[in-house]
Amino acid sequence: MAVLAERCMGFAICEPGIVLLCVFILANLPAQVAFTPVLTPEDVFSISGEKCVVAISDKLLQQTTRVGKDTWIDRLLGLADVAFREEPNVVFGVSNLEYFVGLSGEYTKDPTAVVFPQIIDDQVPLTSVEYRGSGLVADFIAFVNKHCNTYRAEDGRLTLEGLRRKALLEDLFKVEQLPQSVTISQVFQTTDLLHSDANCLRENGSDVCYSSQSVHRGIKKFRDIPRCERISLPSRHKFFNEYLARSRPVIITDAMDNWPAMSKWTTEFLRDRYGDKRVAVQLTPKGEYTRVEPLSIWNINIPQAVLKRLQYPDLVVVQPAGLDMKFSDFLDLMRNVSEGKTDNVSAYMAYLPVSRYLQELKDDIEEMPFFKNTLQPDEQNIWFSDGNTLANIHYDGFDNFLCQISGTKEVILFEPHNNERLYEAYIAEAILTYNASTKEFWRAKTPRLVSKIISPVDIKQPNLERFKKFGEARPMSCTIKQGEVLYIPAFWWHEVQSRPSPTEHRNLAVNSWYDPFFRKKVPCAECRLDVNPKYKHLW
Repeated sequence: MAVLAERCMGFAICEPGIVLLCVFILANLPAQVAFTPVLTPEDVFSISGEKCVVAISDKLLQQTTRVGKDTWIDRLLGLADVAFREEPNVVFGVSNLEYFVGLSGEYTKDPTAVVFPQIIDDQVPLTSVEYRGSGLVADFIAFVNKHCNTYRAEDGRLTLEGLRRKALLEDLFKVEQLPQSVTISQVFQTTDLLHSDANCLRENGSDVCYSSQSVHRGIKKFRDIPRCERISLPSRHKFFNEYLARSRPVIITDAMDNWPAMSKWTTEFLRDRYGDKRVAVQLTPKGEYTRVEPLSIWNINIPQAVLKRLQYPDLVVVQPAGLDMKFSDFLDLMRNVSEGKTDNVSAYMAYLPVSRYLQELKDDIEEMPFFKNTLQPDEQNIWFSDGNTLANIHYDGFDNFLCQISGTKEVILFEPHNNERLYEAYIAEAILTYNASTKEFWRAKTPRLVSKIISPVDIKQPNLERFKKFGEARPMSCTIKQGEVLYIPAFWWHEVQSRPSPTEHRNLAVNSWYDPFFRKKVPCAECRLDVNPKYKHLW
C-alpha cells in the first residue's frame, strides 16, 4: 500500500473523489495496456465522427510520469480494457482538454476526464461532458455508459439494458421476411430501362425537361411487391411491441374515424376561414419533387471546392420553386390545374406547420390513442395539392404518422438496414425558378451552397449499371386511402405518389412527427439503426 500511496501523491490536482478512484484502480486492477494512446485535438474531432471518445487530461499524464512507468493513466485505461473491451464504439486516450473548453459549458479548473459523444448528425458540432462524479469505479463506468450510449458492467458483460437493446436490434423487421419479397433486379428483369435525358418535354419555351411519364412512370412494375400490413386500431402494447419496437411500417384503417377534420375540412371551409392568409407554396412543372438530375443541364456554377467533397458531384437534387401567395389564390391555382385550365405547373402546399399557420385546426386532428405519451412530439404538417404529385425517394429522421384526409397516397418503402443499396449521400441542391408572368420554369438558381442527404437512385427507372447494389434492395408498397393512417418509422426510405379524390379533385393529408425511437448517424450508408437512449424508460 505504501507504493500505491506514493503513486497517488502526484494527484494533487485531482478532486478528492478522483483520488479515491485512483486508489481503487491501483489496488484492484493490474496494468492492462502496453502504451497510452495520445489523442490530438484533430484526432478527437476525427474519431468522434465514428466513435465516442473518452479523454483523460494530459496534465495527469505529465504528473504520473514522475512516479513510475506503471501510471494511473495506464490503470484507468486498463479498467477501460476490462469494461469496454467488447465495445467497438468507444475510444480511450489522453488529450489536451484545455483546447476544448467552452464546447459544452466551462470545465472545472483542472478536468480529469471528458467524454466526447459520437456525432450522430454531422450538422451538429462536437460536444463534451466533464466527469465530476465520485471516486467509485461503478460511477465512472456509468458516466461513460450514459454519454457514449453503451451498456457495460465492470466485468465487460452487457447490463440488463444492454441485453434488451441487443434483443431489440436483433428483432428489427426486414422486408425479406415477407412471403412475396422480391429484389429490384427481379422487379425490373424484363424492363427496358431508360437513362437518357433526351427523352423529355419542353413546354412554353421553358428549359426544364421532364420525361413524358414523369409522375406516373413505372408504377405498374411495383404492383406485385409485398404490401404493408393493414390493421384496425391497435392497443398500446400491440403497437409498441409489433411495430414501433421493430421499426415496422403499418397501415391503421380506422384511426381517424372520430376526427372532426374528416368532415369539416372541405375546400369551401378552408377558403372561407383562411382565404386571406398567406402561405408558402412549392411549384414544379410536372408535379415531381426532390428529383435528382445531372448538374450538366443546369445553368449554375458550384465551386469545385464544394463538388470535391461530394460523392456524386455530377448530380443535383432539384428543389421546387417557392412562391408566397394567398391561400385562396393557391386554391384557385389548384382548381385550374385539376380542370386543365393551367398546365406545365403543379402547386403543392407541403410541410405547412399547423402550429404556425393554422393553429385553430389543431383541435380537429387527434393524436393516435395508442401512442399518447409514448414518443416526444415534434411538429404537425399539412400536405395539400391537386393530387398529381410525386415526392421522390428520401427518408426522414423522425417517426411519422401520415394521415390521409382526401385522396390516396401510394408509398413505396425501402428498409434502412442496408443504406449502401440506396447509396445514401450528400448531393448538391439546386432550385427551380418560376416566372409567374410567363409561367415558365428555369434551371438557374442555387441555394446557400448546401447539400441534401438523399439517394441518387431513380427507383422507377434505376440505372443498375451505375447503382448495382440497388438491384439487391427490396421494396414494399403501402397505399393509404381516405381515413387511413400510415406509420413510417424513422429513416425508412419512401417515395410518395399522391392521387386526387375523384369527387373533390384534391389530395389532403396531415402528418405528425416524433423524435425517433431508433436513430442512426447521418449521412452514413454503412451505419445501422440503434435504439434512441432518450427512450430507455420504454425498454
